Parts: sequence; structure tokens; C-alpha cells
Amino acid sequence: MVNLTEFGVAVRKARLDAKVSLSSMATELKVTSAFLSSLEVGRKKISEDWVVKIENFFTQKQVEIPDLRKLADVSNQSISLEGMTPQQAMLLAGFARASFSKQQIEKFSKLLGEAKGK
Repeated sequence: MVNLTEFGVAVRKARLDAKVSLSSMATELKVTSAFLSSLEVGRKKISEDWVVKIENFFTQKQVEIPDLRKLADVSNQSISLEGMTPQQAMLLAGFARASFSKQQIEKFSKLLGEAKGK
């Protein structure tokens, strides 16, 4: 059995919530089931266009997938620096190369949540 990425887990759950099969989702999005499956298991990179298409697909079905873009970034093992200031990009690169303890990561996560108004 092939392991799903976190992105794949979220999309599969959304499909179940929307009562939509992989095949019918593929038909509606005008792609093959194999293509969608390859996004879910990480064999294909998930473009920003596909994140938007998948979000829109589930929005029409009244199913929300929280943090889909972040899940795609993690699945892709990359984050686009496009649109970031040089300072933001350098900060992101610094985080990516640093070693943090679990407690430090939890503190950063809490701080980011506060910054976003959660």
C-alpha cells in the first residue's frame, strides 16, 4: 500500500466528507484518477494552480480543507519565496537550516498563531 502525504490525507478526508470518489473528482477536474492519486502520494509536485483548483472544487461541495497550501508545501518539500521580502526569505531560510527542540518549535508555532490572530 502506498502512503499518503499529509496533503493526500486531507484531500481524501475532504472527498469522503463530500461523498465524492477519486474518479468523479478527476472527471470534474478534467484529469485522470492516476494524476490526482500521484498528487496525494507525493509522486507529483502540487502547483499553486492545483491547490486553488482543489480548494475551489471542495468549496463548491461546501467542504473546507484547512491549511491546504501549507500541506502542499510540506508534500512538495519546498516553499515558494515569490512575493516575499528579502527579509522574509532570509528568515525562512534561517528556520529551514536551524535545529530546534520540540519546545522551541511549539513556541514558534504559538507565536505564529498569535501573529495570525488565532
